[in-house]
Amino acid sequence: MKFLFCVFLFLQFLPVFSQKENNYGKYIDSADVYVLVDGEKALQFLDSIPTPLENYIDGNVGKYYYLQGIAYYRLNEEALMYQSYLLAIRNAKKEKDYSVAGDASIELFSDIYVIENDSTAYKYLDDAQRYYTLANDHNGLLQIKQMHAYVAFTHSDYKKCNELILKDLAEYKAVTDDAYYYLFAIYMLTSNYIHLNDLENANKYLDEFRSLKSNPTIEEYNYKNYKAELNICMAKLHLDLKQSDSAIFYLSNARRLQDYLGLIAQGEFYSFNAEAYKAKGAYDKSLAYLDSLKLFQEKIFSDNMEASLELNDILLKTEETLSKESENTERHQNWLKILGVVLLFFLFVLIFGYKKLKMSIKHLLLKEKNFSQLETKHEKLKVKNHELESYIEDVKNKLKAITSKEDKSTQRSEIRDLYRTINAETTTIKNDDEKHFEMLQELNESFFDEINEDYPQLGNTETLVCYYLKLGFKNKEIAFFLDRSIRSVESIRYRISKKMSLENSKILVSVLNENY
Repeated sequence: MKFLFCVFLFLQFLPVFSQKENNYGKYIDSADVYVLVDGEKALQFLDSIPTPLENYIDGNVGKYYYLQGIAYYRLNEEALMYQSYLLAIRNAKKEKDYSVAGDASIELFSDIYVIENDSTAYKYLDDAQRYYTLANDHNGLLQIKQMHAYVAFTHSDYKKCNELILKDLAEYKAVTDDAYYYLFAIYMLTSNYIHLNDLENANKYLDEFRSLKSNPTIEEYNYKNYKAELNICMAKLHLDLKQSDSAIFYLSNARRLQDYLGLIAQGEFYSFNAEAYKAKGAYDKSLAYLDSLKLFQEKIFSDNMEASLELNDILLKTEETLSKESENTERHQNWLKILGVVLLFFLFVLIFGYKKLKMSIKHLLLKEKNFSQLETKHEKLKVKNHELESYIEDVKNKLKAITSKEDKSTQRSEIRDLYRTINAETTTIKNDDEKHFEMLQELNESFFDEINEDYPQLGNTETLVCYYLKLGFKNKEIAFFLDRSIRSVESIRYRISKKMSLENSKILVSVLNENY
């Protein structure tokens, strides 16, 4: 049985061994952390991954281009953003990562519809709904519903937009693990009431908007982006009321958040400032803002022209890469088939030899009739005990071999397969935190020594959770390994973040990856 178990493990790990070892998945994770904070830094991480991408981040190429698209959006590189989202959809579909394909489709819909006012953008909205359905992504499907309110919002149909949002506002608020949906809804309500000159409701929802500032599930960029645009809305309202001083006040607030303004709001910022200072008679300042607006528009036009010229070359190169990758995949599959046949042959030979050995042992046992029944049982018990010790040592050696690899993605995959396969054999260790801790500490002493030296206040279970997070496991998987509930693991992560003096638990994984 033990022999068959080892052969099974080898067959499970064989596809992993056939892949090229790399350590580039960490650049995807780092770009994900910085993409909304610093677009240029996120692009630097992504540019650190060699090409062809499929050879180094297989399974994450769609996410690579999706993060690239967000970074270009952050840098107001509109055309480059479009091409990145298109490549994200193309590769995510190939990888069957339908959540990423849905996210990229949503971004294309919102940007094309708002900026170009092109009704063909609805194709991407329909595609997004199909991808989210395939991924069983509830939050994604909720975002589809929110997009219909967003369409009314972009058409300045403020009353209709409010009706659609208020109908589903409780559902948006109920998504506590990602308050962005509620933030976006409140932002649109506030903006709508400002445009409707309903300051009572505008201030009501503005207060609700401000209450979300410290919500840990909301990215700082998203909050400040909407805050800046609400200031632009208030400035427009006061310009219409011929209150130029008040308009300049809100525009000065927007200036402090200018890095967070989108393309349209950026243009409005220059235009409204020019209008406000002209109304005050400050013609020099008004002309300066008009000049800035002109330069801004020229830059957008230039960037679009350059990106359009590059788009065809990038798509052609991607097509060539995908074609080569398909050939390589077919070649690998043929080799795997050959290896499978060879392994089956050796397996047959070994099973045949095992049967012969078993018959020999049976004959030997028949010659041992002079031993008492008690002595026979005692000997069998010793043999079983020895086999168990050898089995445990064998598992430890496999774990050591896995954790010594530099490629984190391969390491995570192999550890998951090994843990899940032997889980039924190791329930005693899993339920005993002390034995669990001792076993993992023996496998990776440097990690446990370093983190215990930096954070002696962490308990054994908390250190175990840090180790699993470092390896890339999710809360659900860690709960399985520790025989805890997912809520319990979330609470442990919260306590770890507090003990490590982190702002929130979301950056815990990034801190562990950077320091250990």
